[in-house]
Amino acid sequence: MKKIFYALMTSVIALCGTGCSSSEESVSGQLEGHNYVDLGLPSGTLWATCNLGANQPEENGAYYAWGETSPKSEFEWTNYKYGNGEAESRIKMTKYCSHEKKGAVDNIQLLNSTDDAASVSWNGKWRIPTKDEWEELLDGCTWEWVKNYKGSGLDMKKGTSKSNGKTILFPFSGYYNGTAFFNNSSAFWSSTQKADNGLDAYFVRMLTHNQNMNNGHRKQGMTIRAVASK
Repeated sequence: MKKIFYALMTSVIALCGTGCSSSEESVSGQLEGHNYVDLGLPSGTLWATCNLGANQPEENGAYYAWGETSPKSEFEWTNYKYGNGEAESRIKMTKYCSHEKKGAVDNIQLLNSTDDAASVSWNGKWRIPTKDEWEELLDGCTWEWVKNYKGSGLDMKKGTSKSNGKTILFPFSGYYNGTAFFNNSSAFWSSTQKADNGLDAYFVRMLTHNQNMNNGHRKQGMTIRAVASK
């Protein structure tokens, strides 16, 4: 009887390893010590299971202005890394600009790896998803609102892959504008700058009953969900 019990326990440990997941989350493997899920998307993109700066799917993690690699708590144009230090009425971009009235035009549409918080923080193999990769994720999953995730009192947004049935979870992490925090939705940066508006970049907003691509001022503080290529 003891042998049977031991065999059963060994099997459970082998299945769980160090990345046990509930029925609401899927883990396909690890890269550089961070769990990912393979949702069977056409591009083969692997998605991290937690936000940058978080240890669990339900944690918000850190907040970053677009193109900055260190988190902070005050998100103004005057302290934005790629601004000229002026307030909004006189702000000019010093990098990632495609609009001649908004700063020095360089027509760089995607973040360089040195300006990508995920790449810098997670050893180069991870990065912030592009606008196209976010749209692929949104289209490739069915979405639902998970109330009181694991009894935590927190609500989550869950995507279930239309291809392989695996799932991914996102917390309602909110965003910062200046020092004001807004928690009525989630806001996750993409790595894509909005070409016709030098002040904006694309991000994904997740609400209780929908999710969509938006664009907003690069100085705002949002969370980051990293991706990697196979």
